[in-house]
Amino acid sequence: MNSEKTRLILADDHAIFREGIRSVLSANQALEVVGEAATGLEVVDRVRDLRPDLVVMDIAMPEQSGIEATRQIAEQYPETRIIILSVHSKKTFIMEALKAGARGYVLKDSAGEKLLDAVQVVLKGECYLDSPVAAHIVDEFVHLPERAETDEETPERLTDRERQILRLIVEGMSNKKIADKLCVSPKTVENHRAHIMAKLGRHDVIGLVKYAIASGLVDPESWSR
Repeated sequence: MNSEKTRLILADDHAIFREGIRSVLSANQALEVVGEAATGLEVVDRVRDLRPDLVVMDIAMPEQSGIEATRQIAEQYPETRIIILSVHSKKTFIMEALKAGARGYVLKDSAGEKLLDAVQVVLKGECYLDSPVAAHIVDEFVHLPERAETDEETPERLTDRERQILRLIVEGMSNKKIADKLCVSPKTVENHRAHIMAKLGRHDVIGLVKYAIASGLVDPESWSR
């Protein structure tokens, strides 16, 4: 992103909730809310007219769902990134939203704490999953049929530090929180993340989750659901 402000649209059918999210986002002076929408059809129209950098939207909205609106925006305006902000934590909602083109999924009960992290991650072209959401994604993939691993897919290709950071990424931690936990700079974590993705040929969190499960780097059964 350049020095100009990042332009956002908020989509939720509750005006009071939109106002609350606007207040959260205003903590970052690099962000500017340029429009709001109360229905699924309205948010698609707002994106067409305003061409924002990012949309933060709910799933349950009148006229059409946030998932269908995500699908239309991703197809028609792929330069606009989308974060789902929802009360729904079931795997079906999460998977459908990601398949439709969402690049982030944050639960409403943790929005104040995690939404700004999600915005920063998604604007970098990465995928952000709230920690409980990441656990559901792991659960979705853990029962997939096992496939033979080639030598190029073994975890030994990663350094000890890279394997450690990969586990934390899969658990849904942001670069900043990983940096705090490991006592390193966020830039160092960002560099490690880029190296991990390059080594594995996986360029989003879902790909990293699938790799981590297949290689035994994570134990999904130990996660709280």
